Amino acid sequence: MIKLMIIDDHTMFREGLRRQFERCQDIQVVAEAASLEQMEGLLATARPDVLILDIKLSDGSGTSRIPKIKKALPKCRVVILTMYDNVRYATHAFEQGADGFVVKGSAFKELLAAVRNVIAGKSFVSQDMGNHLVGHIQTAGRKASGLDSLSKREFEILNHLIRGLPSKQMASLLGLSEKTVSTYKARLMQKLGLSCQADLIRFAMDAGLTD
Repeated sequence: MIKLMIIDDHTMFREGLRRQFERCQDIQVVAEAASLEQMEGLLATARPDVLILDIKLSDGSGTSRIPKIKKALPKCRVVILTMYDNVRYATHAFEQGADGFVVKGSAFKELLAAVRNVIAGKSFVSQDMGNHLVGHIQTAGRKASGLDSLSKREFEILNHLIRGLPSKQMASLLGLSEKTVSTYKARLMQKLGLSCQADLIRFAMDAGLTD
């Protein structure tokens, strides 16, 4: 029997999930919580095998508590269930130790599959998010290829541009004239297929160049 705990601050949503899981003979909902504080108060006694956790709760970020959950219950698996379908939320959740990621717009069968997969030691991502992640990886690969085409000096200019340094300051730091800096900037923008500062910022985020 898989012992399940649900953490979400919407009571009707939790009740709906509980009713769905009660139809599963291999799953028992042992606890529910509406906040991180309630969750932490119940973990030691409920000792769930799988914890379904929302990202945004009234008293903080569910994702940020995953390391603490794993420390308290090393065998507990964590499935993030959220309305946020942004790739960055998913990658951050897995970096923090999540075992699964399901978007709330998914069918219940995906959440059920997530629970059964993570208890078996596998990772799980809902189909929509999986498609987003594949697209993100492919885009990142293309960005990396573009970066490979830059010279060392162009790459230096790129990093300064990402950090918002003006041409005059870049010229001073690199021992170049402002005209030369402008030439390098135009060249790297052309190589990367970018046309404006907004494109540059998006490129930097996709390529993982920003903090």
